[in-house]
Amino acid sequence: MPLSFGRREFMTVLGWVLAGLTLPFEAAARGVARGVGHLTPAPVFFDDHERATLTALCDRILPPDADPGAGALGAATYIETLLTAFDMPLPRLFARGPFSGRNPFPNLLHGAPSRRRPPNLFRASALPSRLQELYWRAEILGSAAAGIPAYLDAQQGGARVGLRDVYRAALATVDEVAMAMLGRAFVDLTPTEQDRIFTKIDDPQVFAPDPSRGGRSFVDLLIGHTLEGCFAPPEYDGNANTDGWRMIGLEGDTQPLGYSLFSRATGSYNERPDHPMSTPNPDELAADGCVAPLPLSSDGAALQRTISFVSLLAEFNDPGSRP
Repeated sequence: MPLSFGRREFMTVLGWVLAGLTLPFEAAARGVARGVGHLTPAPVFFDDHERATLTALCDRILPPDADPGAGALGAATYIETLLTAFDMPLPRLFARGPFSGRNPFPNLLHGAPSRRRPPNLFRASALPSRLQELYWRAEILGSAAAGIPAYLDAQQGGARVGLRDVYRAALATVDEVAMAMLGRAFVDLTPTEQDRIFTKIDDPQVFAPDPSRGGRSFVDLLIGHTLEGCFAPPEYDGNANTDGWRMIGLEGDTQPLGYSLFSRATGSYNERPDHPMSTPNPDELAADGCVAPLPLSSDGAALQRTISFVSLLAEFNDPGSRP
């Protein structure tokens, strides 16, 4: 993928990420059933200059235009929260759930939305399994700090440097490259100049691939974390005001309300007028009553193509999933 990203390229990458989300989330859900602690504001890791540099880098991945960029969506804050996960009494890695409170309970008597909302347990942290905690300690703090034996490190291509050290060193390197090329710190450059620096640092001579992370470089990690920060649930300190979801047309979590609401009064289900299940959406009917689906935006079409392609690849590589 050429760098720096435009919004079209970013949406293509996002499609790959969304297409592969199901398995990781299912795997995570199996391991976080034990323990709950309420999330509190994350500790501080970056100084002001580092945070500004990181925010500017995230904005080169998803630049602002008519929609907010990654900086305004809180991608840098999300990354800082990740890096400080083990600075909390309970590791801040997995949200508890099951409900965020963004939707109310259904009124089962009338089959309609009620006025009662569940508490936002997305803001409660679930205790990771022992294996999950070991993995994340090695990922964030480094394999040495996690107590990973040297022979296991060797099997993975060498000792893993923790993300805290990776980010701190990388942000300093970005400034060094900016000073060498243009004589100013990265945050002091224009967006066009920052794009030049971003293209320069996407070079193995600047940030070498990390064999312990499958050959991913710092730029690869940054792109992945920026995606997560823009589109993960906002309780992870990104996706500010759920603007990331709105930008790509994602409604977000819909439970416990759902779409078909059972009514004890009638013994049947009522459909929500804004989300009919058996009839077309009200805004997708032509004047003559025929169905006229809303066209996908260019972003939506790019996502759909990518998701369809990745799904076909997954089916091809897993014959057992086919009927």
